[in-house]
Amino acid sequence: MKYAPQPSAGKRTGAALGLAASLLLGAWQSASAQMDTPRNPNAEYQKNPNAHVKHVLLYNFTLGGHSKTPILNAMRRLATKYGFQLDVGGTDNYITAATLAGVDVAVFSNGDGDVLANATSLAAVKNFVQVQGKGLFQTHAAAAYIPCPTSGEENLNDPNCKWLARVLVRQYLHHNPDPTNATIYADSVLQGAIPPRSFAGSPAATQNHGRKNPETINIFRNLPKNGLGTNVNTEFMWEQLGCEWYNYRGNPRQQGAQTFDGVAFGPINILMSLDESSYAATDPKMGDHPMSWARKVGNGLTAYMNAGHSDVYTRARGTVRDSIIEKIDWNMMRYLARDFMGCMDANSPKYNPDASVTLLTPGFDEAAPCGTVSNLNLIKGSASAQISFGQQGVVIPTIERGFYRIVASNARGQHVFSATIPGGPGQNITALENKKGAYFIEVNSPKTGKSVTKVELK
Repeated sequence: MKYAPQPSAGKRTGAALGLAASLLLGAWQSASAQMDTPRNPNAEYQKNPNAHVKHVLLYNFTLGGHSKTPILNAMRRLATKYGFQLDVGGTDNYITAATLAGVDVAVFSNGDGDVLANATSLAAVKNFVQVQGKGLFQTHAAAAYIPCPTSGEENLNDPNCKWLARVLVRQYLHHNPDPTNATIYADSVLQGAIPPRSFAGSPAATQNHGRKNPETINIFRNLPKNGLGTNVNTEFMWEQLGCEWYNYRGNPRQQGAQTFDGVAFGPINILMSLDESSYAATDPKMGDHPMSWARKVGNGLTAYMNAGHSDVYTRARGTVRDSIIEKIDWNMMRYLARDFMGCMDANSPKYNPDASVTLLTPGFDEAAPCGTVSNLNLIKGSASAQISFGQQGVVIPTIERGFYRIVASNARGQHVFSATIPGGPGQNITALENKKGAYFIEVNSPKTGKSVTKVELK
């Protein structure tokens, strides 16, 4: 079904709108962001020093007839489970620099058109992604009816092409009935290879995709298996997943790097694809059918997921209810926030066991994420007014009121202590047993942030 765009709130006129605007102006100015779920620093994920999904904005605004409830419920469940703050906005002028302040990942739901037609919103999002290097995640109908063009293949070089269309590369053409039960798989196509389960004559991939791309491989970690018998890809395929699957105006897999207005747009990295042989032969096909992909834009990261027309987040997959799309969406958000990037040296105190790459954006990300020992403060015995060895172990004074995350590693880079502990003026935190040796003490304070100090007890 094609959803006809509806007039947005910002386009209505008349005395009623003026009166409403006057009544709401004060409230709007006093609360630039509409918090739906507060951050929970005690959630297990939030205690991880390498966790970067702390604040998410869901832009739940649509110009068409798609439901906004399923993605809202899914994001609320994820916020509750993983402890990030969730803000929700649903008006055509909600997105501003103020509402994006402090946000790590912005999620755009079923937009059914150019939801950044507002010039202020467009400028804010472009700065958020291209300059600040943050993450933009778009779902389902976010890839529909964005002018550029209105029919046929996109001409992304058209100077009037909308920014969101260039980010997405390919848009909705038509779809299968909802729900169409299909098999989806983690894309593992290597450069130069013909995508599996594709039609004869499909072009070869121009780069490694999805599970074969080190930047995105960890999106597929810890996902449930689906029991497809002897299939060699059992761990990376999921059957009987029902949603309204889109066919697009051209194949995004073939899109390489581009430059628009001096900003680098990276090549498309396909994350998930559909096995078109798993549903009716009479349904429309693409031949090679990507349904989720990622793209670098300037300093930032972007991703798209086709699933999300209705409540695919909880719909039973055969006899199994494992919310596979919700799990994948969460890992995609972690990728967009750079959880899977950082120090990969297990002997370093900055070691990130979740990292699959040391950096994602050259010139923006820290070039040497492991750092060096030479710039650390060496403390011997108790000769320090800041961190010292006491009778019970390492003593860490706290100045700022709030929760401190303390991680201690030995000289081999092994974590020997980690905890989140409240502190405040005049209070000390005692960590680690008083044993001889060299240790790296990482202190994440509520306001100042992270510091690493080497201490040695002889």
